[in-house]
Amino acid sequence: MSDERRDPRPPPAGAAGEPWYVGAFDEAYLERYAHRDDAEATRQVAWLADASVVGEGLRVLDLCCGAGRHAAPARAAGARVVGLDLSAALLREARRRLPVARGDMRRLPFADASFDGVFQMFTAFGYFEADDENRAVLAEVARVLRSGGRYALDLMNARREIERLVPRSTTRHDDGRVEEATRTHDPARRRIEKEIEVTHPDGRIERRRESVRVFAEDEVAGWLDAAGLSVERVAGDDRGAPFRAEDSPRMIVVAVRR
Repeated sequence: MSDERRDPRPPPAGAAGEPWYVGAFDEAYLERYAHRDDAEATRQVAWLADASVVGEGLRVLDLCCGAGRHAAPARAAGARVVGLDLSAALLREARRRLPVARGDMRRLPFADASFDGVFQMFTAFGYFEADDENRAVLAEVARVLRSGGRYALDLMNARREIERLVPRSTTRHDDGRVEEATRTHDPARRRIEKEIEVTHPDGRIERRRESVRVFAEDEVAGWLDAAGLSVERVAGDDRGAPFRAEDSPRMIVVAVRR
């Protein structure tokens, strides 16, 4: 793999026409997703430990670590955890909890076979418009995993999300903010799009966009296989329930590096 491929520098923030994910994960993100808390992270890490992704003495990468809420329970399970994220704002929080690096998940700044496990939680995959770029993330995960190491990838259950998609919703917050969200599914691009408009008490309007590629179980298994990762188990939630395409809230795939 070339040096250019491993370039750890993230794309510049604030550039004209920047991708949605460059500016989406700021301080306000922590407020919008405050329900994704430490209790949830503890439950998820317990399942990751059961799946042998984290464990005693394992060196583990929390890919797209956000504010680092999985670090404490992963350390309690005996793992040595490192986090990586693109968001400078979230990494300021994460540094209080674990060693972190800022970088692009398509070009991980780590040596080959340097981790025993990698986990990527809460729909942190499928951000890139081009499938080749999303596949590049899996290739990088495989590169930094040792042979026999495990990768947990937490995705939306596409069928359930599409069938239950709420086109419009309004949320009124205690501090006076009003959040209006519009959701659409683009079957040609296999993406779920979310447009968010937040009206603040002072009249200021904040607009955001999210766009995530969605996958059926057989498709993600094929992508993982092509990257050198064999699917070991698929869960339908973070408690380890069997995956059911018709009604599971999540699709959490654990794959092993060949």
